[in-house]
Amino acid sequence: MTRLEVGLAVDVVGLLRHVLYTKAKNCSREPRGDNVIAAGEFSDTLTVAPPYQGALGQYMWYINDRSNYSIDILHYEQTLKKVGQCTFINETSSVDLFANFTRTKVGEKSLPRAKVEKLRVVARLHEPFVMKNSEGEFEGFNVDLLSLIAQKVNFTYEIIEVTDTEYDGEIINGMVQELLTGNASMAVGALEVTAKMEEDISFSYTILSTKASILVKKGESTRNFFQFLGPFSIGLWFMILGFIMVAGTALYTMSRFDHTQENSEQRFDLKESLWYSINVLLQGTTEYSPQTTSMRTIIAFFWFCVLIIDAAYTANLAAYLTLQQMDNRIRTVYDLAGQTEMLYGVENNSNLMTFFKTASVDPYERMWAFMKLKEEQTILSNKTKIVELVKDDKYAFIADRVVNDYYALGHCELESIEQNFGQKDFSLGFPRGAPYKDDVNRALLSLKEEGKLDILTKKWWTSRTNCTGDSKTRSIKDKTTKELELTNMFGVFIVLGSFVVLSVIVEIIERITTCVEGKKKQKKEKEETKEKPKPLSDGFQPPALTEGSEKKEKSLFADY
Repeated sequence: MTRLEVGLAVDVVGLLRHVLYTKAKNCSREPRGDNVIAAGEFSDTLTVAPPYQGALGQYMWYINDRSNYSIDILHYEQTLKKVGQCTFINETSSVDLFANFTRTKVGEKSLPRAKVEKLRVVARLHEPFVMKNSEGEFEGFNVDLLSLIAQKVNFTYEIIEVTDTEYDGEIINGMVQELLTGNASMAVGALEVTAKMEEDISFSYTILSTKASILVKKGESTRNFFQFLGPFSIGLWFMILGFIMVAGTALYTMSRFDHTQENSEQRFDLKESLWYSINVLLQGTTEYSPQTTSMRTIIAFFWFCVLIIDAAYTANLAAYLTLQQMDNRIRTVYDLAGQTEMLYGVENNSNLMTFFKTASVDPYERMWAFMKLKEEQTILSNKTKIVELVKDDKYAFIADRVVNDYYALGHCELESIEQNFGQKDFSLGFPRGAPYKDDVNRALLSLKEEGKLDILTKKWWTSRTNCTGDSKTRSIKDKTTKELELTNMFGVFIVLGSFVVLSVIVEIIERITTCVEGKKKQKKEKEETKEKPKPLSDGFQPPALTEGSEKKEKSLFADY
């Protein structure tokens, strides 16, 4: 209760006692326990009773109305200031405004605002709303928001940490309690707007809206570049390879007895036989057409076997990839309720715990029965222990999405999955009738319009993660797509690229081998030519003539 409500309650009891004493006309002793007074008699006695001095002032009655009292007139402009007084005497009332009070007319600019006295702001530690750093200073989403509001409204503040208390088995919110007793001007933190709290305190406009979510460990990566090999086992793949070799060898053997190829330029040798087998298996084309009955029989049954293999591979590949796309991990509360292997639970004394406790529909009622059965392992309070259990894949934590998102972004192996229940709004808290509430609300709207509230949200959630793009938190709305991705068939391109590189290497080796063999052949021919013996006639050839002897010979022939 506020101080005003306490004072009013005291005055009501005191005034009742005062009237009873007046009726008894003897105030020296307590009235009898069976002393009963009717409403009309009480009203008549009240008008003739002497004035009563209570906690909130003097009480006098004129006919049936309170009379002879005054009410202060207050003006609020960053501070509450008494600017006049309204006095009620008998049936008349008068209003007196102080001479130094002037109101700002509509359209006129008000004077620069002066800072008010320091407000006492209470907060409860709760990540990431309000936290303490290593130096003991407050930080968090609400701390930054409070700083921006203070700049807008132009006030100073002091943050006081409070904790929840337990009374008669019920947890009492420490922030709400401080506001009720008048010891705080504002409350910031993970303050949820509830119907029960709305009866006691006032709330600002909503600053965050959230739903429940499930914090679980991410599944292990199942990336496999060679998924196209999955439909068949390794043994079956080797059996198919052997089948190709056997079929090719059989075709080569039978082609030896094919007389139609005797005059053919292209012989159906072992290499061509194996190439033909691979072409048939891969549904390619070949120019070879067997003529003998035996070879046609072998090829016909070979085609039949290949038809069965191709059909089985196609069907199994479709089924295999479909199973790969199915996500059997925990995604909804129905998944949690339908299993008993993984433990799940909520934070102790949280609103979600109250939600499950009072739920009367499936699956929430069934889930609460499971959590209650293993209460020591499911309903926890230590946040560090909760995160460690989720990391070990032994526990699923149900909490507000903003809280689970914060944990998931801080631990890349975790993910927060939003659910379609537990809608909740977070706001700032004020005492009932706080005169600065409207200014704070206007400041909140201004921050939303300027986008600063979104910047704060990004600062304390999205930008605080060190995870890669593959480890972002997932939502229940993010469905696994049916289409294949690059990683599903990347192995096919690896195989293709490997054989392309292999073919290039083989071609290079063949070119080098051909070049080396050609050089060896030329060298060998030169050596054979050099070592070849000269014929006998070469010894009887006349010696070569020199230039002088040639001229002499020409002159002799000329003389002749």
